[in-house]
Amino acid sequence: MAALEPSEDAISTVIEITELDPVQDRDMVRQALKSNNGDAQTVILNWYEDRDGFRQKYTNKWDESMFQADRDGSNYNNGISFHIESSNQNDIVLGATPPPDAHGLTAPSRPPSRTNNRSPLARVVDWTAVNASVGPPTAHDQEDENLQRALRESAQEAGISVPAQESGVINASAPGPYFGPANRSDYDNNNWAMVPATKPEVTVRDYVPGPSSRKRVDGAPAFLVQGDTSVSEHRLGGLLTILHEIPLARNSLLEAGGAAASYGHNSEWWRGQEILAPHVLARLQAGEISLADKSETSPVFEEEIHRLMAFLDATDRSYGTVSVLFNLIPFPGFGPEKQFYDQFAQRNPVEIQPLYSKVILSQVQDGEEQNEEVSFGLLEVEHAKSEFQNIKTLYESIDHIIWGDLLAWGDPAEGTKIAYFREVGEVFVINMTGDLPDPNSFEIPEVFYPERWLENRKEDALRMMKSWEQTKRAISILEAAELRLYEVRDEETGIIHDRRVLAEKATEQWEAYREYLESRSKFRTVAESGFDSHKHPDYRSAPPQMTEEEQKQYERIGEVINYTKGLLTDVSQKVQALHAELEKIRAKQRVLGRLLTDPNVLGRAKPMACNKYLLRGIATSPDVVYVCKREPEQLIDLEDGPRSRDQWWRLAYVAHDVDEPVKAEKLDFAQVSVRIWKDNVPPMLVYATEMAVDTPIDPLPEALERFVKAENKVFAQELSREEREGREEMNLGSIDAMASPSKRKHRSDSPDSMISNRASLGSDDNDFFDRPFEDSGFEDVGFEDHDPSPAVEMAQMVQVPPTKAGYSVRSSDIAGFGEGTKAPPPLPDRPPIPPKPTSLSSKPHVQEAPSPSEPPPYSETDTSPLPEMQELARPPAFISSNGNSNKAGTTVSDMSIPDHHE
Repeated sequence: MAALEPSEDAISTVIEITELDPVQDRDMVRQALKSNNGDAQTVILNWYEDRDGFRQKYTNKWDESMFQADRDGSNYNNGISFHIESSNQNDIVLGATPPPDAHGLTAPSRPPSRTNNRSPLARVVDWTAVNASVGPPTAHDQEDENLQRALRESAQEAGISVPAQESGVINASAPGPYFGPANRSDYDNNNWAMVPATKPEVTVRDYVPGPSSRKRVDGAPAFLVQGDTSVSEHRLGGLLTILHEIPLARNSLLEAGGAAASYGHNSEWWRGQEILAPHVLARLQAGEISLADKSETSPVFEEEIHRLMAFLDATDRSYGTVSVLFNLIPFPGFGPEKQFYDQFAQRNPVEIQPLYSKVILSQVQDGEEQNEEVSFGLLEVEHAKSEFQNIKTLYESIDHIIWGDLLAWGDPAEGTKIAYFREVGEVFVINMTGDLPDPNSFEIPEVFYPERWLENRKEDALRMMKSWEQTKRAISILEAAELRLYEVRDEETGIIHDRRVLAEKATEQWEAYREYLESRSKFRTVAESGFDSHKHPDYRSAPPQMTEEEQKQYERIGEVINYTKGLLTDVSQKVQALHAELEKIRAKQRVLGRLLTDPNVLGRAKPMACNKYLLRGIATSPDVVYVCKREPEQLIDLEDGPRSRDQWWRLAYVAHDVDEPVKAEKLDFAQVSVRIWKDNVPPMLVYATEMAVDTPIDPLPEALERFVKAENKVFAQELSREEREGREEMNLGSIDAMASPSKRKHRSDSPDSMISNRASLGSDDNDFFDRPFEDSGFEDVGFEDHDPSPAVEMAQMVQVPPTKAGYSVRSSDIAGFGEGTKAPPPLPDRPPIPPKPTSLSSKPHVQEAPSPSEPPPYSETDTSPLPEMQELARPPAFISSNGNSNKAGTTVSDMSIPDHHE
């Protein structure tokens, strides 16, 4: 009889005691219980006696014999790993006499059993296995040998070298192929190789949105992102974006190093390509240096900062990158933001003053006082997760950084130093690192006062530090007392247990035993009544009849249960009292954290003298920044009452969002306080004084204005090209839908038709004058300022009559024709097709078709090349025609781009 299925209680008991996995080992435990008649104790003992043997015995393992046996289940393989039986059971084995039939010559007394009804080939295998280790060749072997001989002869006739045939008998004891799970202990490394499981995906930063998706939102500030050439994540772009919105910081960054005569141009600079100086280009062309020599070819540090500030000033793009500046910072792996300040201060000690603060490190106790002055531009604040139990505001966080030694050691030791601010910069940057605080319990103020850390507040700071130390010591004492209430040590084993857990388990066990006594006494009452169901329909409602001994046990159990419950109540009350004391002490810490943070407090003996700092921006992830932009003051204010000029923006670049990769959102500070924690990154805070925010903005130098204008013109051409390509695709689709295939085929063979098609469609994708920077080998070179060439000026001013098809001829299409050249005739009998708008900003201009009786004149003697071949007759793309040919020499400067573009 099959073993009974074990109960779930028995399975759970074994799993709990043996600490096995309740999911993966459940089937093993069930099999063990079935094999031991459900005896959980025997199973547990077997487990602890031999765990490996237990698993091997009761775990379902791979059965290799099924792959080696015959179809009837027998296994006569004689050392062969696997045997595939032929579908034809009447194959003849050469050289072997088959054995007689098992059933003999007489009729059997009963039908043969399936186990004895062997196939002819199987019987022959059984017979040959007894007589020889290596059987004679079969018909299949003979066929394989013939096939191999034919292949060798064909290869030799074709001149292909083949390995020599082995002679003799192959060792039959060699191990055959193994068919089963991969459970070997080791494998030959040469037999392994890494192959891609899926198609390689393009990284997120390799994707570049279209120009229309990168256009700057009206009123929104531009911002800088990390870029795709940086080796580590950083927030340098967000920091520079915020500093640009502080006029004093912006002016200081522009003043560093002095203005350059030319800032060059590169259409891919916004994506991270360098712009080389003219003298560097000259040395490269002369072969004096190579691009591998970064010390000679790298851009100037200050000039790259100037480009970024000008870009943020007046760009039409929504974002750019700081990849070039990142590569100019030495040792960026140690924190590019901090290294940027150090590099800038080393090269520009005067311009860095508004961005730097000075700290004095002095001894706490009297005696020989040793002061040390330290300057920094970025204060790094790092805390562990456990420290945020005492830190709830930004002020308290800085307290533990400025006064960290004193708060850590408790009583000040000899030589312990404390920090004071001697000067606080007009811009104050706090870089939070380490673990994240609880967003619901950490406060970042919008208005910040560093009064408590000033040098003239040394006495007040010592009193606050003393109070901080007292509160932290009191909290430590209360937390230790709470642990003593919970912990109880086992005297025999030394293991510490939780008093509450032990009391709860004891209460549960004794209540179960008391319930057992009650049930047994009630059952006794029912049994004495002869199990009278009329008198006692439910035994649980019967009156208990306990013996004297049971009554004593019952009363004693009640006393134990009351004691354990009283113990739990006592511990809970004491813990509540300790928590109340903790709340009072933490409330005192909150009071300490608010001291000297509000200048409007009355009755203060010494008024606050520090500047008021406003939060101007928060940088979170490498491509997300929160910026507070101050609108210019309006001369006429139509609104009643004061109106805030500050507007918070959340600027983000999301590369994997194809629909909206650039996001610009208007927020208020309450929304900002919530959203900054959703990026799961410690924020970088930038504060600035009111004076720094209200400083007038210095105008850009002329060279920088030319640089940003050229950048905007390139971007305008990108937008025009995108719009034109979309419009032409729609136009070509409409024309191809109306023209039959036969007409298109014959029309394409005619040069005149090609000219007409080109004029009517107005498409010239290879026009150099419309895209002066495309396909140029000197995109990063500043060129000589010059007036547009006469051909370009004529192309901009020529008024071309509309074609019959209703599509205007572009001026660039006729720029390559010589004087006297006239436009080719339009296609006949083509109805006008109004193009559909490709975007909200695209407004297709459809001109009225001329009368068929007045076709545009055409010169039969024209020798100009066809429009399709004009790029062959034009100068190379990197040669720019100069309107003034009398200039002596060539001066490399910013590129001048025509204002006209489509």
